[in-house]
Amino acid sequence: MPIVVEVKDRVASVTIDREERRNALDSEALQAIIDAFEGFRLKDVTAVVIAGRGTKAFSAGGDLKATHAFSTREAQHHSYLWQKCTETVDEAPYATIAAIEGYCLGGGLELALTCDYRIASSAAQFGFPEITFNAVPTGGGTLRAPRAIGLNRAREMLLFGGRIDAKKALDWGLVSELVEPATAYASAMAMAEAYAAKVDPVAVATLKQVLIAGYGGGTRPGHAMAYLADSVMMLQPSFKDGVAAVAHRPKKD
Repeated sequence: MPIVVEVKDRVASVTIDREERRNALDSEALQAIIDAFEGFRLKDVTAVVIAGRGTKAFSAGGDLKATHAFSTREAQHHSYLWQKCTETVDEAPYATIAAIEGYCLGGGLELALTCDYRIASSAAQFGFPEITFNAVPTGGGTLRAPRAIGLNRAREMLLFGGRIDAKKALDWGLVSELVEPATAYASAMAMAEAYAAKVDPVAVATLKQVLIAGYGGGTRPGHAMAYLADSVMMLQPSFKDGVAAVAHRPKKD
């Protein structure tokens, strides 16, 4: 399985278990996250922690080696899964906490932005590199980043594809808290356990729905636009060339 799921005392954890790929998310992993969050509805869950295996990456984003081999139909389905995954986490009736170590890039950052609270290692790095290989974010980065950090900073990250360090991410409001390297997961679990011990899950679920409805009813219209844009870009030769260049680039530690 591409993820590991644990549930104990009203706290669930979802760990992306693809450390050899810097926890990049392929279609199987996205579907597994969707299924896990839907499955929590049948359990007594108040809080969920999302993390990546190891300390090198929360998630480096989409698995470009897999994407490069997709047919157009497969690529469109993958875009759908990205949106389904981020909507499922965003609207989940639980308090969600991202435990971020190392790289949190592209789709990985989109996933982190769906969480209610983000705890990051002081050594973490953040960015939306999609534009550098002629792609556009599909999983809500164009929607949630401006809400989190403001339009001008989101434009800087999305249009220029650079990375920011953890200190700037905290200053901008992209993350909620910084901790020492290799302690993000433990910190997130401690927070989730303390929270679940004192907060009723029905109250959490109700408040989440009120927040979503009060902030414009979610992000579905924007997701539809992103899906159409992604479908157009995937047909462009520049996209295929850009993804191929990244997918076959020598791996660095």
